[in-house]
Amino acid sequence: MVVLQNNLVSRKRDHTRPLLAVFILALAFTLSACVRDESDGSGLGNTAAAPGGNPTTPPDDTVPPPVDPDPPITPPSATDKLAFEQHLYPILVDANNFCVGCHGLATIPAFAVADSNAAYNTVVSQQKVDLNNPDLSRLYLRPAVDRHNCGGDMICDAIATDILAGIQAWAANAPPPDPTMQALMSSTTSFADGALAGLARVDANVIAKFNFDEGAGDVTVDSSGVGAPITLQLTGMEWVEGGLRNVSGRALASEADSRKLFDMIAPVNEYTVEAWVVPDNNAQDGPARIVSYSQDGQVRNFTLGQNAIYYQLRNRSSDTDNNGTPALEQLNPQIATSLTHVVATYDSTGRKIYINGQLSIEENLNGITLNWLDTQRLVLGNEVAVERLWQGVFNMVAIHNKALTAAEVQQNFDAGAGNIISLRFDVANILGAPSYIEMQAAVLDPFSYVFGRPTFVSDVTGIQVKNIRIGVNGAIPVAAQAFRRVDTMAMNSGTELSPLGAVIPAALGMDNDQFHLEFEVLGGQFGMAESIAPPNPPPPAPDLPEPEFGIRTFSQINDTMSTLTGISANDNTVRNRYSELKDSLPSTSDLLAFAAAQQIAIQQLATTYCAEIVTDAGTCNNFFGSCDIAANGKTQVADTLYDRLIGNNIANQPARAGVTAEVVRVIDDLGCANGCTGATSQTALNATCAAVLSSSAVTLN
Repeated sequence: MVVLQNNLVSRKRDHTRPLLAVFILALAFTLSACVRDESDGSGLGNTAAAPGGNPTTPPDDTVPPPVDPDPPITPPSATDKLAFEQHLYPILVDANNFCVGCHGLATIPAFAVADSNAAYNTVVSQQKVDLNNPDLSRLYLRPAVDRHNCGGDMICDAIATDILAGIQAWAANAPPPDPTMQALMSSTTSFADGALAGLARVDANVIAKFNFDEGAGDVTVDSSGVGAPITLQLTGMEWVEGGLRNVSGRALASEADSRKLFDMIAPVNEYTVEAWVVPDNNAQDGPARIVSYSQDGQVRNFTLGQNAIYYQLRNRSSDTDNNGTPALEQLNPQIATSLTHVVATYDSTGRKIYINGQLSIEENLNGITLNWLDTQRLVLGNEVAVERLWQGVFNMVAIHNKALTAAEVQQNFDAGAGNIISLRFDVANILGAPSYIEMQAAVLDPFSYVFGRPTFVSDVTGIQVKNIRIGVNGAIPVAAQAFRRVDTMAMNSGTELSPLGAVIPAALGMDNDQFHLEFEVLGGQFGMAESIAPPNPPPPAPDLPEPEFGIRTFSQINDTMSTLTGISANDNTVRNRYSELKDSLPSTSDLLAFAAAQQIAIQQLATTYCAEIVTDAGTCNNFFGSCDIAANGKTQVADTLYDRLIGNNIANQPARAGVTAEVVRVIDDLGCANGCTGATSQTALNATCAAVLSSSAVTLN
């Protein structure tokens, strides 16, 4: 279960809030290439000193990306290729159907090229058609449903009709499978045929639990079996595969139903709130309410919420106010828009937050007690008064009247979000004895499933298993067939065949999709593997001109930022953040290898350096002259950043006027158009400082 789950999936300061402004402004500067050479007095040339003072050249990343093995090179049936060329290919290369303009040139997939062999290979190997179900073919759905680059509705419908007719004609004239080489297939199964799987959860003290498995209707009901069940009334929510998505509303319990929480938690003075969620984005704040037991925006017993890039727990106790503040806010990791296990606990020693089984932050107090009200209401995705919207998917929510231990939190993380199904693929017809391949499977999202832990179960031993593919409704999806890599001997029953996970596209949904396995080798039987002819060799790529500029590598970027800001690279906060981001920063000076993710990491590091400036009054005043921004002082901020971080008399530097305009715009956008002080001023200074520090004016060599 741990393997399957893994395949699924310092306290925050105010300076993290302006990340969006940093990103926009840094991109604006990056459009203007600049060079900082060794003669500018900064000592920042093409080679930077490491923190210890010795020059260093960071190593290149030489690890190749993982790839699927090449399919067997077996020529396709001449009859099948001829049927494609006669019925579908002329439609694809017809200029009136608009495909040639993109997919006949450099746009991938290249299925409308002049070489019909290459076009056939693309269509077959990437499964752009479904000859068993032509109306499910991707080539047809793109104009028919997506309206992809085909003009108005009437034109799109006409093109879709032509393409569907071509696929149907191809299917009608496709040759039958070669009887001497049939697919080696297991039996067919489905989610309805499977059984619940997964590790045991720690639920001995659960008093409310929502699995969101109703799938329809306007209520979801507590399934804990403890006391009277809590019913949540749904508004502005929609059911999705495996859970419930909050779009614009909430899930709200009555005061009477919610009273169970008070009655069962207040006397024991401890509790845990646990959730499996998928946030829509990491810009929701307030905090946005994920799970709340409250009255309104100012009065609560507890709230588990999202505050931009961090999770937060508010709890009303002898150590906090009526709003549960000061809140406990996690340190790391930042919120990801993927399936996440979030757990918050409280007892007399304080609060803790765990993310994906790992402790993120904790308090160390003693003797605190709850100061709860019995009139609060349980609500998910918002406040009772609909004023703190959280958008995302709920897969599970549980409330325990016990503070779970670290080991218990880890166990519940390992057990997963629930709805994990054990599927059995019978292969007795192949091996001649009772045998099956067992896999754990779950709905990942409305568009895909995840499969893991393929296990061979049989009294027959010494069975060779090679190249497993998962079929959906009689077809084998190309995408993410991770078990193609399997090539092993199952010496014992219970042999796990692969540690990988495979994400397989959904077709008709979990209630209707049927699954089977196909093998290249199983025991002494040999089956059909992929039969795709190679295209003609592509022309050699033209020589790319060497970029005039290079990008600073990770240690150079860190040392440059330290020198420009005056903040030591050994500052604890900076050092910790650099350690987190080092692997995401550029490892080579090759500008052609520079990626957007590296720019984001550069911006995060710059934000940390600038935060160390603006959060210390003395440092801030020394750097900017004043930490307060006067109404007529915005240009002075821009000049300070230009002079300190970009410099003067440097070749190809961005123009001062352009930088000033962008800096002033961001200051205005962050609420300082007429001047500002305090936290608002700190936010604006941090945003503009980080934007300039992470721009190409600093990072390019």
